[in-house]
Amino acid sequence: MDDMPGHKSGQGASGFTWGEYLDWLIASVGSLAGVAEKLCAARGFTEDIGSIEHALRRLRDRGNAPGGKWGQRAIDVFGLPEQVEARVRWMGVYHSRFTDLPVAICEDLVRLWDRPPATDAIRSRTWLFLARGTVALRKNDFETAAVHLSQARLGIASLSAEAEVELLLVEAFVASRKEPARVGALLGQVEPLLRCVVDPNERACLHARWIDQRAYELNKGRIGPADPAAAEALYREIADDHAPPFARCRRANGLAYACWKQGRPGEGAAFARAACQHAGDGGHVRMHAMALAMLGRILDMPEGDEATRRANEIALRLDDEMLSGRFSRARS
Repeated sequence: MDDMPGHKSGQGASGFTWGEYLDWLIASVGSLAGVAEKLCAARGFTEDIGSIEHALRRLRDRGNAPGGKWGQRAIDVFGLPEQVEARVRWMGVYHSRFTDLPVAICEDLVRLWDRPPATDAIRSRTWLFLARGTVALRKNDFETAAVHLSQARLGIASLSAEAEVELLLVEAFVASRKEPARVGALLGQVEPLLRCVVDPNERACLHARWIDQRAYELNKGRIGPADPAAAEALYREIADDHAPPFARCRRANGLAYACWKQGRPGEGAAFARAACQHAGDGGHVRMHAMALAMLGRILDMPEGDEATRRANEIALRLDDEMLSGRFSRARS
């Protein structure tokens, strides 16, 4: 399996099978007998090692069928390979490049991995619920997204602060369209968790998303009159130097809107062009479309119409109903 989750499948058409799981266990422990012995020890040597070894041999042929009690016990004791957890996590994170794929491809990938043995581990199952939630949102299906998020909430305690922030941000996004009064409380839980996110790039991307959603509330006037100046101050809290392209794009696109709304269209257009560049640097196709759409709102014809046309074409190629709807409303 490759080291870059999501760029190559790393598996055949069945995703990740029990046979591959057994191969990993044997490689990790040294032998099938060694795996059986560790499982036996985990159960206080109350069962016969030979019987466990025989059950594991049967497990190898299960493909993606339920693994039964010994499949679940093996998952509970050994977990999943790190590469498998990385793959499903990649699908569950909004700011990964998973969301830059066409919606139908995203659905295929989730379907491929959303089966045993991956779903027998609560951690990977939770990330897969987050992935399904994101795909539903891109289809403008907020009701289905809310169901998947509620399922993810059940297993979130088994994951890191990063996953908790991910879930809170997506829950707040759904609430901003359905129950705006809940948004403040959800976003208020994010800040202390952000400090617990270990990876600096992940923390920067999550922080940029958190700022963006708080600024959205200010721009919409949810907590008083619309205040693009306050939104601008928030966006300037996002680090620009040495930040990952996603965070830099979020910053620039937010500043583009805030400057435009304050009567500084030239400065706003410059930020929108910078957002296009940052999105391109990171390979973020959806973010590139958003930056083009922002440029289209700021600029007059014909340049503004051309930017809008390009943004809409990207949304159509991605089969992204949310983007298409957002761009149509914004330009009109």
